[in-house]
Order: sequence, then C-alpha cells, then structure tokens
Amino acid sequence: MFRILEAQAPAKQNATATITTLCGRLQSATLLEDRRAAILGLRSFAKQWPASVASGGLRNLISCLNKDIDDVDTTKITLETLMMLFNPDESSPEASDDIALWLADEFTQVSGMHQEQDEG
Repeated sequence: MFRILEAQAPAKQNATATITTLCGRLQSATLLEDRRAAILGLRSFAKQWPASVASGGLRNLISCLNKDIDDVDTTKITLETLMMLFNPDESSPEASDDIALWLADEFTQVSGMHQEQDEG
C-alpha cells in the first residue's frame, strides 16, 4: 500500500528550484497575501541558502518594503528575511563573508533607484 502512495507522490523539488519558484511568485504577485506567502517561503530558506535567495529575490524584497509599507506583518517578515540574508547559518553551503558585502552594495543601489523615482 505504501509503495502505491509513494509512486503517486509528486516529484521532490530541490531548494534552488523552490527558491526560484518563490522569487517568481514574489515578483509577479499583485495581491498582498500572495507577496506575504512568497516572502514567508523565502524566509524559510534564507538562513541556509542566502546566496540563492538574495540573487533571485533581493530586489523584490526591497521593493516590497516600499510597496507594502503600510502592512506591518509583511514589513516585519521582509525585514526578518533580509536580516537572515546578512547573517546566514555558518554551516550553510552558501555562507560567505562576501555575501554581506554584495547584499549591502545591492541594497544601496536599489535604494538609490527608489529615491530617484520618488524625486522624479
């Protein structure tokens, strides 16, 4: 019986494929609840897979800070996710001191773009 259920189970995704899917959902989401769900998913991967989450979702996470500024829950989980990216798990295969530098650089570039849009 168990083998029948096992054969019918959907294929397992690896972490990077799941992260890519969540980043795509975050980018295309028009509803606040959909963005929040995607961010929650990314947050669950941020400590162990910081480079993958950052490379696919950092700009969209920063964009959510501007877009969803009035929603405390979404802002909170977005900031928590960003903090996890800056402070990954030391045992992570993607942990590196260079990630924090890259994140800081990317964060200032995106923040600068948002300031220019607000002024223009």
